[in-house]
Amino acid sequence: MAALTLGGCAYEWDSLRPGPDAGGTPDVGTPRDTAADTGNATDAVADARVDGGAADTGATDAGPVDAPIAMDVIDVPVVIDSGPPDTGPLDTGPLDTGPLDTGPRDTGPRDTGPLDTGPRDTGPVDTGPRDTGPPACVGSQCPCAPTTPAGWCAIGAACMGGTCVVGPTAGSLVITEIMNDPLAVADPLGEWFEVYNRVETPVDLRGLRVRGNGTEMFEVTGANPVVVAGRGYAVLGASGETAANGGVAMTYVYGSAAMNLSNSSDVITLLAADGSTIDSVAYPASGWPETMGRSKALRPAILDASMNDVAVAWCPGGPAFGAGDFGTPGAANVCQ
Repeated sequence: MAALTLGGCAYEWDSLRPGPDAGGTPDVGTPRDTAADTGNATDAVADARVDGGAADTGATDAGPVDAPIAMDVIDVPVVIDSGPPDTGPLDTGPLDTGPLDTGPRDTGPRDTGPLDTGPRDTGPVDTGPRDTGPPACVGSQCPCAPTTPAGWCAIGAACMGGTCVVGPTAGSLVITEIMNDPLAVADPLGEWFEVYNRVETPVDLRGLRVRGNGTEMFEVTGANPVVVAGRGYAVLGASGETAANGGVAMTYVYGSAAMNLSNSSDVITLLAADGSTIDSVAYPASGWPETMGRSKALRPAILDASMNDVAVAWCPGGPAFGAGDFGTPGAANVCQ
């Protein structure tokens, strides 16, 4: 076996190899060093790798234990102010409004002056056309409308543009039928005559005066309007009792004491409130229709205050109505 020469000394190679310590028992302890090493904490595993001889029986390292290194204080905490709270007055200064603030705040008194009393609008008056719609009015002097039952004009007036316009009174009402000799009921309670309104405007008959032969006369009066519809008929009679007058619905009752219609000859004249004649019919004893129980009827095609003055314009009326007499009170005439 070759020899190893170190520092002038020769060593056998085999003697340097690790092996059993000739002087003691080999170290077969556990990997961790069980010696009470209180010095440095040597790793037993490392010792085993180097020291292959007998266990270390040297003196125990009783040197001082390494003192721990002081930790570096990183940040010192800020001490909190534990003094009394600030009890000073609040900051009542003006808010910082920057460049938008263009002047001091208005601290003057509130405006309590009077309301604006300037002049009213004195512009021109509206001179447009008048509203001609039908108003809600009642009475002979109210505005009217031909299609409104509540609006009418006085006798002789016409409804134009919603207003009653006074015009010629003659011919505005026409006498169209006369029952002067009833048969089914007693005379004179069954007597009546009929008038026709030639205009489209309803007419209030109050103020109309009717004159008979001699001194007989009466005036249409009443608290409520006595209306004849436009192009309509009105019946004026001696009695308002249908059992006494033969079954006629009267528009106005004048009473048997005010006027009697003679069976032979008589006159019926319609007068306006100013005394002017609207229509007049005088029937003589002969030449005119004269049948007991039948009315004298103006022919349906003749509704005129001038043409009803002649006998040929009249005919016997029909058909039968009410209690059995003949005529068409309050409706268009029929000749029979």
